[in-house]
Amino acid sequence: MIRLKEAIIEADYLVTCNSKNQIIKEAAIYVVAGRIHSLGTKTQIHKDYSSSKVIDGTNKILLPGLINTHSHSVQTLLRGKADDLSLLDWLSKVILPGELNFSKQDVYLSSLLGFAEMIRTGTTTTNDMLTTHDSEKGIEAAIDSGIRTRTGKMLMDINQDFPDAEVEPADEVIEKAIKHIETYHGSKNNRIKSSLNARFLLSCSPKLMNLIVTTQQQYSDLMIHTHASESKAECKKVEKIFGESYIRALRDIGALGSETIIAHGIWLDEEEYRIIKETDTRISHNPSSNCKLASGICDVQKYLEMGVIVGLATDGAPCNNNLDMFNEIRLATFLQKVKHLNEKVLPAQQILRMATIDGARAINWDHEIGSIEEGKKADLIQVDISDINAIPLYDPVSHLVYSASGKDVCTVIVDGKILYQENVLTTIDMKRITEEVKKYQEKWTD
Repeated sequence: MIRLKEAIIEADYLVTCNSKNQIIKEAAIYVVAGRIHSLGTKTQIHKDYSSSKVIDGTNKILLPGLINTHSHSVQTLLRGKADDLSLLDWLSKVILPGELNFSKQDVYLSSLLGFAEMIRTGTTTTNDMLTTHDSEKGIEAAIDSGIRTRTGKMLMDINQDFPDAEVEPADEVIEKAIKHIETYHGSKNNRIKSSLNARFLLSCSPKLMNLIVTTQQQYSDLMIHTHASESKAECKKVEKIFGESYIRALRDIGALGSETIIAHGIWLDEEEYRIIKETDTRISHNPSSNCKLASGICDVQKYLEMGVIVGLATDGAPCNNNLDMFNEIRLATFLQKVKHLNEKVLPAQQILRMATIDGARAINWDHEIGSIEEGKKADLIQVDISDINAIPLYDPVSHLVYSASGKDVCTVIVDGKILYQENVLTTIDMKRITEEVKKYQEKWTD
């Protein structure tokens, strides 16, 4: 990890994602002690400040780091093992037994591999779900990687529908979650925040959900993170058990609100959409996962027209099969245009904001990250525009949304620390990780 006590970071284009969507050509920013001190033209910044560390911006776009609002880093070792399955089969046949059989080292390795891929492709913050067991190893992986994250153990206390899932009594689940909160929440210069990760209502009893809600209310800046209304089959099971639809059940438990983010949120009726809006609950849109599992297409445009805060996400590697947020940006806008048969829906600037400042709003972190503004954390990425896919380049935002990929990312900075530069991850030994993953792969290859 390369710490920047102070530095000037340059760019051909500075895409701020601030309230005015300001773009500055031939730009630079001055970073001090992990925060953005000043931004402007390159000439202006070099005139006002001097620094021994200058990061060249020739053929580069500088923008806020991407915010992944729903991920399962710990599932990365299962990439390619759960293809062409529906959601409930995907869970019961591969994911839940796979997570159950992870050793402590597997949890750490899989999480670190996931965080490495996110960093490499431009994600600086992720809202992450870990395993039921040994989840502290996943948190340690987040700490070691340098990524910014909300994270925590997976909370489950019933497995009637999924006998291969690992569960614990509700009181024990919460006791362990609180221990992690007390240990990690707000640690590493507030780079690590905790979340209460209720997997979904099919694995969480009303007792556990009530304990989750009570616990969330006892801590500041603690969010509930769960899946809901992802597939029709899931929704039918929930309604059979709870006697009402998914979103109504969550409302009646008291689990909705501005401190709750729901992954997916596809199959809602009109009243449920209003409930989401009225409670100020946040939505995480996962386009690739929803397509691969054939769950459906989330009506993002409807949420946005209602004023619901929506962030963008990759979900986990087994249902994607990569963790590149640039793929999600591109697919998300295309899906909405097709769903509504309207080419003007979810334009480039709006979807880029969903992956940056609106993603930060979705996880209640927008006061510090998500846009390039004075005083905010220096969570930044440079995207190379020298390759053939950037020629010609008329509009940097259009390029980022419709042409760029995570492989174009050339510099990643979190909290003023360089995590990736010149094809090297500075916090993660990828040679060692690759060797360990190959051992795991050989062990489980059919």
